[in-house]
Amino acid sequence: MLNGWSILVGVTVVVVVAVAMQWILNRVKAALGSRIPIATPAGMLLAAGLRWSHRILTAAVWVTAAVKVLQVIPVTQPVADDFVATGMRAMRQIRVALFEPFAKVSGTDVSVFTLVQVLIFIIAVALLSRVTYSLLLNKVLSRAPIDSGLQHAIATFAKYLVLVTGVWVGLQTAGIDLTALTVLAGAVGVGLGFGLQNVANNFISGLILLFERPIKVGDRIEVAEINGKVTHIAARSTTVLTNDNISIIVPNSSFISSNVINWSHGDPKVRFRVPVGVAYGSDVELVKRLLLEVARENNDVLSEPAPRVIFKGFGDSSLDFELRIWTSQMLHRRGVLFSDLNFAIYAKFAEHAVEIPFPQRDLHFKLNAQTVTLFKELSAAAGSG
Repeated sequence: MLNGWSILVGVTVVVVVAVAMQWILNRVKAALGSRIPIATPAGMLLAAGLRWSHRILTAAVWVTAAVKVLQVIPVTQPVADDFVATGMRAMRQIRVALFEPFAKVSGTDVSVFTLVQVLIFIIAVALLSRVTYSLLLNKVLSRAPIDSGLQHAIATFAKYLVLVTGVWVGLQTAGIDLTALTVLAGAVGVGLGFGLQNVANNFISGLILLFERPIKVGDRIEVAEINGKVTHIAARSTTVLTNDNISIIVPNSSFISSNVINWSHGDPKVRFRVPVGVAYGSDVELVKRLLLEVARENNDVLSEPAPRVIFKGFGDSSLDFELRIWTSQMLHRRGVLFSDLNFAIYAKFAEHAVEIPFPQRDLHFKLNAQTVTLFKELSAAAGSG
C-alpha cells in the first residue's frame, strides 16, 4: 500500500501535468486565434470551432486528471475504476450508434457518422465557394480590364460551380451513388415543381441576368416603381439600394417579365429636362442666355453634348421653356442636380428681373339690362338707408 508521501507525490505530478497541458492548450488557442480573420464568415466559423475544441480538450484534460487522482488514492480507487469502466461502455455504445449502419442507399451503408461527414463536407464546400467568390472578385478580377458587372457575374458563376461540384464530389466520396437517386429526384422534382416554380423561375432569371447582363452591378434602374442602384445580383434575387439607403430585394423574374429602365446601360451619359416657365412679356433671348449660363456654371453638367434650351410653347400663364442638359456624374442623384439647377435659375432670373409667373385667371361677367336695373335699385336703396 502506498504511504502518505507517495500519494502526495502522485497527486502533485498529476496536477502539474494537467496544469502544463492546460497552459499548452491556452497557448495554442491564442496562437491560432490571432491568425483567424474574424471579419469573414469563414473566420467566424473557424473561431467558433477553435473555442469549442479548446473547451472539449480542457474538459478531457481535467476529467482525466480527476480520474488519475482518484486512482492514486487507495480509498477512491474502486470509484475511479468503476468510472473508467462506465466511460468505456459509453464509448462503445456511442461508437455503435455512430458507425452502425441504419440504412442502405444504392448498396452503400449509411450511418450517423456518414451523415455527419457529409454535413461537414458540405459546410466546408460552402465556405470554399464563398472564399472563391471573394478571392476572384477582390484579388483577381478587380485587376482585369473588365467592368464591375462582368466581374460579379464571373465570380458568382464560379461560386455556384464550386458549390455544386463540391457537393457532388463529397457525396460520391462518402459512398453515396447519386445516379441511383435519379428516379427519386425526378419524382420529387415533379411534386415540388408546382410549389417551387417561382423559385425555379427566379433562379433561371438570375442566370439570364448574369450572362445576358441587361442589368449589372452599379447600374441605375427603375422596375415596378423601385428606383435605385444595383448592388448585388444573386441566384434568386437582386438587391437594389435606393437614395434613402434602403435595400430592396427584388425577385429576378421581375427583371425578365417586366419593363426595366436602365439609366446607365452601355453609356453612363444621360439627358435630363428641366422645365422652366416665365411671364408673358419676358425677353425670350435673355431667358435662353441665362438658362445656358446656369447649365455651363454647373460642374455636373457636361459641356459635350452641349446643353440646349427649347421654347416649348405658350402656356395658360407662362412662356414654357425646357433646359436640356447631359450628365454622367449625377445619375444616382437626380433630385440633387434638379435642385441645384432650380436654385441657380431662380437666382439668375431674380438678378436680371425675369419674372416667374403664377397662375392667373380673368373673369368676365355678362349682365343683361334687367339685372343692371336691379343692381342700381338695390344700390340706391342701400344709399338712402
